[in-house]
Amino acid sequence: MKAQIQYTKLDGSDGVALMPSAVTSLEEAKRELAAKLDLPTVEGIDGEDVDARLRQGGVRPETVVFSQLSE
Repeated sequence: MKAQIQYTKLDGSDGVALMPSAVTSLEEAKRELAAKLDLPTVEGIDGEDVDARLRQGGVRPETVVFSQLSE
């Protein structure tokens, strides 16, 4: 299984990232996307703030969606 993550950038353009393995939750999709885009870690009160990490990288975190792709 592979995963496709779709998102909207802060400038309004769309983005797509393909992951080599399955993604099982929205939080995992956001973390995988941030890692794929090589965004720096942002620490929050309870650890990593992945939404802030995405925003700083130019991604609207509320627009992130994922789907599984079969091979």
